[in-house]
Amino acid sequence: MKTLKLAFLTFAIFLGPAPLIAQSPQSNSAIKGSWLGVIAAPGDVKLRLRLKITVAADGSLTALLDSPDQNSSNLTVDLITFQNGVLRFEMKALGIGYKGSILREDEIVGTFNQGWSTRLIFRKEGVALPNATIKRGRVELKPCNDPFLTSEVLCGKYVVFEDRAAQTGRRISLNLVLLPAISPKPAPDPVFYMAGGPGGAATSYAKDDFMNGLRRNRDVVLVDQRGTGQSNLLDCHSLGSYEDMRGYFGEVMPLGWIRACREQLEKIADLKLYTTTIAMDDIDEVRSALGYDRINVYGGSYGSTTTLAYLRQHPEHVRTISVFGVAPFSVKFPLSFSRGVQEAVDRMLADCAADPACHAAYPDLVNEFKAVMDQFDKGSVEVAALNPFTRSEQQVTVTRDAFVDSIRQVLYVPQVAAALPALIHLGAKGNLGPFVTNAFPVVAAIGNRIARGMQFSVICGENVAFITPEEIKTTSANSFYGDARVRPVMRACNEWPRAKVDSSFLDPVKSDKPALVIAGQLDPVTPPSLAEQVARTLSHGRLVIVPNATHTSYDCVENLVADFIDKGTTEGLDLSCLNQIKRPPFLVVKNQ
Repeated sequence: MKTLKLAFLTFAIFLGPAPLIAQSPQSNSAIKGSWLGVIAAPGDVKLRLRLKITVAADGSLTALLDSPDQNSSNLTVDLITFQNGVLRFEMKALGIGYKGSILREDEIVGTFNQGWSTRLIFRKEGVALPNATIKRGRVELKPCNDPFLTSEVLCGKYVVFEDRAAQTGRRISLNLVLLPAISPKPAPDPVFYMAGGPGGAATSYAKDDFMNGLRRNRDVVLVDQRGTGQSNLLDCHSLGSYEDMRGYFGEVMPLGWIRACREQLEKIADLKLYTTTIAMDDIDEVRSALGYDRINVYGGSYGSTTTLAYLRQHPEHVRTISVFGVAPFSVKFPLSFSRGVQEAVDRMLADCAADPACHAAYPDLVNEFKAVMDQFDKGSVEVAALNPFTRSEQQVTVTRDAFVDSIRQVLYVPQVAAALPALIHLGAKGNLGPFVTNAFPVVAAIGNRIARGMQFSVICGENVAFITPEEIKTTSANSFYGDARVRPVMRACNEWPRAKVDSSFLDPVKSDKPALVIAGQLDPVTPPSLAEQVARTLSHGRLVIVPNATHTSYDCVENLVADFIDKGTTEGLDLSCLNQIKRPPFLVVKNQ
């Protein structure tokens, strides 16, 4: 029997059976035929799928699925239903489920599940995609024709001078995606969404479901900040890969790698000209070129920094701002990591102790965590770990800096963080392999979204330049994390061309624009105390602290932001769903 094999994440989401829905012969006729789509599987694997739907004389549906890239064809779909514009199907033996809505007669948009979830758009085979040029303001846009985006989404380029002050020399082509408003009568003020990082590409979020809430009444504009995505990308080659975990757990930011990256990128960019301030002037020029006056700016993590920077530089063009995982200018990242990570781990240990099942399984977790850290006292630790993508065992040399920083990143992801007590317990017994196996997909996924060259240009000029030795000593004290990130970053910045940034950059933003300021109570890198600093100088701002939230996205938070933008005020917002965000139950493994 042929099987559909896909790469997997260690912690999977269980998909329950889809409900049976009464069939309608008339509606089913709209769905018959062959439909093509592409899924992005874990491990950065892209797979084509063909769904072949047949309608019987009695109106019932049957279907077969092909996966050409896996040489699999005519795989039986066990259950398929279509009603009220919603298509559902299941393949029980493979753990596959799909639910999608038909937006027009030739396109179905939905979510594919197989222990993990990804967007899947099916398009009717043989139907030509639109290709007409559309002009918005002074910018020419075209349908993106991307398998992960619906056909009405527009893509384009806008050219700016790399040296904005001189207005001469090298030009940068900024990549942008415009998601048109769903409403037939959209509001005139779009949402500009800012990516995190520094180094994330805004256009990579175009396919994410939370964009649908933001664009229900207005356009959403995504611009890859200079140095990211397809806007003169400044990236360094990865130290690891999905096939080889070792680079992600070795020396953090080795100097040879930094120097090679600098030499490579200096051929295509003046690395001193990729700062937040300059980039926000790019964004404002794009705003003007698209014909928008006021905009709503929204960003999380470093995206909150750029949102605040845009507000400071161009307040006359701001209607509202929304920030989550707030990173104020004065925080001097990564200086604050040591305290934030320590507090998050302390909270995790305390929550496990207060949980009967977790405490019963791991009654001495505090000392076990200390025992794990003690293993690094003599240097790096050799670990045998299973690569979850290749399913093969690797010998991995784990440095202390990489280990504690991987804990920071695991704390971002609630489902993986829930396994930390179990992983610490195993590690204390001398088995750090499960930790490496489970941390690796998180660390690799985060690292692969970041343009490191652009990140160095931002951090070296805007953060590291203002860090003092005394601050490092003070913030690192009484923290297992210590200077594990700030020390390698400062060493790297000694090799990187540094922009001259005035110390006034660190000043707080003062504004009376409507502002929604959101912080996760369990956030290890941008804790609520940082959001509180920002909220103090926003006279029409509202601070919302989300219980049990980390440094990640939540549907409730995204819906809250969308509602705030629609209203244009923080008054009357319904925060009730925030209390439904819970820390996932700790993983308890018997007989460890």
